[in-house]
Amino acid sequence: MSSRTPEECIELALAADAAEGTRLDAIRELKTANECDELEGLVRNSNLDEQYRRVALESVATSQCESTLRELVDADCLEEPLRGEAESLLASVDDE
Repeated sequence: MSSRTPEECIELALAADAAEGTRLDAIRELKTANECDELEGLVRNSNLDEQYRRVALESVATSQCESTLRELVDADCLEEPLRGEAESLLASVDDE
């Protein structure tokens, strides 16, 4: 685990010139730290490549971030296919 701040993780996740692995690690660090709001911001960021948005979306599918995932679904702010994935993830979290 690194000692990056949430802000540094967000910057790395958004940095188009950073290596893919570095960007994914930054998103995983946000998940590990239960930074639900920061992950939500990445999911909502339409300028971010879909693969990273998807990883951030999957990262909020935890019991700690369930309310954040519910907000993403209820706000109807995601385009397909992310919206369908969010609904499926919420159903799986609800089943736990």
